[in-house]
Amino acid sequence: MIIGMGKSPISTLLQQYSSICAYPCFFDNKVLLTGDRNRAYIQYIKLLVRHYAKYGKVLKIAIWPDYTSLYKVEKIANIYLFNNIRFIVPIHDLSELSIADELRENCFRVFAGYASDKKLRNYDLADFKTVNYDLWYLGVSSKHEAREAVLNNFQGFDITTFLFGRHEDRKDSKKLVSNILNFVKEIKHQGRQTTLSEFVSVNWGVYSR
Repeated sequence: MIIGMGKSPISTLLQQYSSICAYPCFFDNKVLLTGDRNRAYIQYIKLLVRHYAKYGKVLKIAIWPDYTSLYKVEKIANIYLFNNIRFIVPIHDLSELSIADELRENCFRVFAGYASDKKLRNYDLADFKTVNYDLWYLGVSSKHEAREAVLNNFQGFDITTFLFGRHEDRKDSKKLVSNILNFVKEIKHQGRQTTLSEFVSVNWGVYSR
C-alpha cells in the first residue's frame, strides 16, 4: 500500500523516508482544485509543470484535476512529459471513469480516486470497488477512513497532519513526524492482516471518527 502526503510544514523532514510518498514525491493542491471548476485546472496544471521542472523524477504521484479531460490539459502543457507519474483521477460520478480510460489509453498509469467526503460523490463504496483500476482513497482524515481503505484493499491513500490530533498536538514537529512514520509502519503491517479485530486493536494515536 502507498501512503501519500501533500505539502506541509514537515514535508522536508519526511522526504528522507521511503515508506511514505511525501511532497515533493506526492503533488496536489486541494485549495486550488476546489475553486472555479472551469478555471482551476489551468492554474493547477501550470503549478504541476513548475513542480516537475524543479523536482523531476522525484515526483511519483499527482492528483489529476477534477472533471478535466485529457484534451483540456493537452491545450495547456505537454502532459506526455509526465510519463513517469501515476495520476489519481478523482471520481465524483462513475461516468468520470471515462477520464481515467482516456489517460490509460494514452499510456498513463492511473488510480481511480474515491472521495472520502460523501458530498463529493454519488456512488457507494461497493460500486466503486468494482471498477477496473487500482484504487486510491482520497483525503483520509480519521482512523475509520484508514481502516476502510485497508480492509477494502485500496492500493493507496493520502493523509494530512490533521489526522494526528488537535492543533496543539501537532506543534512538536519531531513528535509529529514520529507519529506519522509509526502510523505508516502499522498501516503497512496491518494491511497484511485479514480480520477486522486484528486491525482495530492497533492504536496509532490518530483521530477516530
